[in-house]
Amino acid sequence: MSTARTGEQEHNAAGMAVNLIGQPAETTGDARIASTVFLAAHVLVSAGMVIGAAQAVRAAAHLGGPWRRAAIWGAAAIAATVAAGVLTTITKSNWWSYAMAAGFIASLLIYGSLLLPARAPALHPEE
Repeated sequence: MSTARTGEQEHNAAGMAVNLIGQPAETTGDARIASTVFLAAHVLVSAGMVIGAAQAVRAAAHLGGPWRRAAIWGAAAIAATVAAGVLTTITKSNWWSYAMAAGFIASLLIYGSLLLPARAPALHPEE
């Protein structure tokens, strides 16, 4: 099994597994199979994030206001994250890897804000 190089850092469990094992082109045998599976899982996670972002924008379009803005900003963060991930793979640059991590954290915070109520609910709602 090959060890990870600094320029190939990934930021989820599947990406970290590929990082530890090595890229499929750098490995042989069972390590190559495992690396290919983990890399495919990493790509599927990013595809799921893009699909989820599109669904959030569609759902928030009917709500308007702060929900729509947050959904659009979240989708933009996901798009930037995926683009940085592709550029990380192409260029092997730590800067794009950092941008990928920052985009993921930004999207997590933005979408997390959608889960929080806009204001605290009343303790005794009027009947």
